[in-house]
Amino acid sequence: MKNTLPFISLSIAILLLGACSEDGKSPATNQPTPQQTSQAPEGMVLIPAGNFIMGSDNVDASGKSEEFGFNEPWFLNEHPQRKINLHAFYIDKYEATNGDYKKFLEATGRYSKEEISEIIKKFKLGNEKDPLRTVTWHDANSFCKAIGKRLPTEAEWEKAARGENGFEFPWGNEWNPDYLNAGGEEVDVMPVGSYEKGKSPYGVYDMAGNVMEWVEDWYEAYPDAKYVSPRYGKKRKVVRGGGWGGIGHYVIPHFFRMAYRYNYPADKAFNDIGFRCARDADPEP
Repeated sequence: MKNTLPFISLSIAILLLGACSEDGKSPATNQPTPQQTSQAPEGMVLIPAGNFIMGSDNVDASGKSEEFGFNEPWFLNEHPQRKINLHAFYIDKYEATNGDYKKFLEATGRYSKEEISEIIKKFKLGNEKDPLRTVTWHDANSFCKAIGKRLPTEAEWEKAARGENGFEFPWGNEWNPDYLNAGGEEVDVMPVGSYEKGKSPYGVYDMAGNVMEWVEDWYEAYPDAKYVSPRYGKKRKVVRGGGWGGIGHYVIPHFFRMAYRYNYPADKAFNDIGFRCARDADPEP
């Protein structure tokens, strides 16, 4: 396990930055807070209100999960597939990047250029277009809140990724390794937005591959599900999207499906997990 980002420094930055100032503007940008504007925030995509298909009713008829020795049966934690209606919301077009974190630190006004450079060097954040990773759920949640956003719910993430019709992958129902960073020929993460053909029906990038992404929810059973995982409960947070996985690992398309649910302890970080932020859309007049 690699070092996590400097959570103490991140916590201090959040306290200094604050969610919003008394005049109703975000201190990081001096722009109106989300409640004050009806236009899509820069770098975000509107996901319209309405129904979408969530989960799956697939079964592992091949027995691959048992053959490969996975700790949970494939598909069962995605059951039952159902139609869900969501309010409109915004979600970041790209995964949070190293550059976003650098701007975040700069916005506090409490770190010198030398201190920021040291953080970037220590935690290997030099490539500003690469996704920010090796962050805990708490880090990701605090980051989003400090800039007037939040983590997406699991349902929001899945709708933004697969569209109204429940695609298997962001681009459709057929697997294509050229449309994502699944850790085949790639030796590390790629800059966000590198796979134009891999974007979702709403134009959101890297929902499959590059880094997995934290969402808001605890890892729990869906309503009316029959399968009970020993990992359910307020122990682990849901992680979505499939990551690049490391050099030369065997790529299994199953893990890059938009219904696939992974889970990880909220206070732990992993080299393959990052995040993106969301926020509520203003209600229609």
